[in-house]
Amino acid sequence: MSMFRIVKVGCVTLACATFAAFGSSAHAQQAQKIRIGWQKAVFNQAIAKAQGNLERNLKAKGVQVEWVEFQVGPPMMEALNVGSLDLAATANTPPVFAQVAGADFVYIAAEAPTPGDLKILVAKSSSIYSAADLKGKKMAIPKGSMAHFMAVRFLESNGLQFGDIQPVYLSPADGRAALESGAVDAWSAFDPLMAGAEAGGNVRTLADGFQAGAYNRQMYFARREFAKTNGPLVAAVLAEIEMTSRYIHDNVEEVAQKYAAGMGLDPVTFARVLERNRVNHIVSPIDAGIIAEQQALADTFHRLKLIPRKVDISQAAWKASP
Repeated sequence: MSMFRIVKVGCVTLACATFAAFGSSAHAQQAQKIRIGWQKAVFNQAIAKAQGNLERNLKAKGVQVEWVEFQVGPPMMEALNVGSLDLAATANTPPVFAQVAGADFVYIAAEAPTPGDLKILVAKSSSIYSAADLKGKKMAIPKGSMAHFMAVRFLESNGLQFGDIQPVYLSPADGRAALESGAVDAWSAFDPLMAGAEAGGNVRTLADGFQAGAYNRQMYFARREFAKTNGPLVAAVLAEIEMTSRYIHDNVEEVAQKYAAGMGLDPVTFARVLERNRVNHIVSPIDAGIIAEQQALADTFHRLKLIPRKVDISQAAWKASP
């Protein structure tokens, strides 16, 4: 039986499209082990890991799954580049920096966007109610993140420039602390720390990714050579993650109760996070629209001199086999 037959009926469309893109088993050399980088912030992948179905399915085919945890995306992309990983998952921005650095990887899939998990937060008692009110104010920003991109988009879409504010580059945890202590006037944030701050009741939303046009996505990557020679394995992993995403989409409260502790969150906060990160569709290979989104992100970071040169995102997008 083909490796590909482990995929359940609900994911046949995604899996078949992925399998076509990554080549047939006749031209592939199946690896005996697959090393997958993961992080808790990529919720569908993290819960797929917790469920253990992928390991059980691939073990029956003689393939071992090794999960390697990372706290953030950039070191994961570096591990992918040096050959320590076969697959990785992170948000939109780390692959842009990795491509600029010359990493040889391909985008293999992207989740549906979740703009609601990006927000600019201010103190509940703040006098800031509009983009114009941010002029001259201090905003905590995780540099080079989607929260950074959202802040730029929100300001520019309201007639301001990024230089009109005082960016204070802080980690997400330090950004939250700075806002809550009054050291900054606003915080450009994302989940799960954002949900924790909201649960405290001392902050309010100034804008979110919908208003800013910042389409935050979780994305999936492979070493180029691994994708070329292990199409069925790539397809199997993505199909399992899509099945998990559908399970989460339809069972938020159950998932929150069952897996919150493993994510380092309480069930109420985790349910809030999952609610605005619900997706039931994964695009593979990535399409022209997603490539254009990533290109806009890369071009913005180049304009802000966050990256030293322009990059062509399409060169890292996996193309279907002829």
